[in-house]
Amino acid sequence: MFLKSHFGTIITTVLSLIMGLVMAIAVALVDNLGMNWTVIFKLWAEIFMIVFMVSLFVPYNDWGNWLANAVGLKEGTVGFNLVQAIIPSAILNTFNTLICSGQSIFYNSAIPQAARMQTWINGCLHDWLIFFIVSYFASFIAVWAGTRVATMILGKPEPKSV
Repeated sequence: MFLKSHFGTIITTVLSLIMGLVMAIAVALVDNLGMNWTVIFKLWAEIFMIVFMVSLFVPYNDWGNWLANAVGLKEGTVGFNLVQAIIPSAILNTFNTLICSGQSIFYNSAIPQAARMQTWINGCLHDWLIFFIVSYFASFIAVWAGTRVATMILGKPEPKSV
C-alpha cells in the first residue's frame, strides 16, 4: 500500500481476501486439517493478514515486472503476465508457508517440543510447491476480481508515468 496507488490498494485488498480464502481451503485439504468453519476462518484470517502486511512493504509486482522484462517479454502479453506472476506468488507463498506452518506446529502441544523444528522444516518442504502452484493460479483470478472492483469504484486506472 505504501508503494501502491489507491487503485492498487483496492486490488491488493481484494486479492488478500480471495487469496486468503482459496489458500485456507487448500491448506485444510492438503494438510488434512478438516473442512469446518473454525479451521477455514482461522487460516483465512492468518493468510489474509500475511498477504496484506507483506503487500504493504514488499514491491513484489515491480520485481515480477523486472523478471518478465529481463527475459524479453512485452508488457500486456500473456507470456509477460505468466512470468510476472512468478515473483509475487513465490514471495507471498513463502511468507504464508513459513508463518502458517510455524504457527500450527510451534504452538501445538500434541507435537513434542524436541520434534517441532524438524516437523516445521518437513512441513514447509512438503507444502511449499503445492501451495505455490495453488497461489500462482489463484492469483490471476484474484487480480482480475480486484481490478474489476477497483474499476467499479474509481474508473479506469491512470496510465503509468515514467
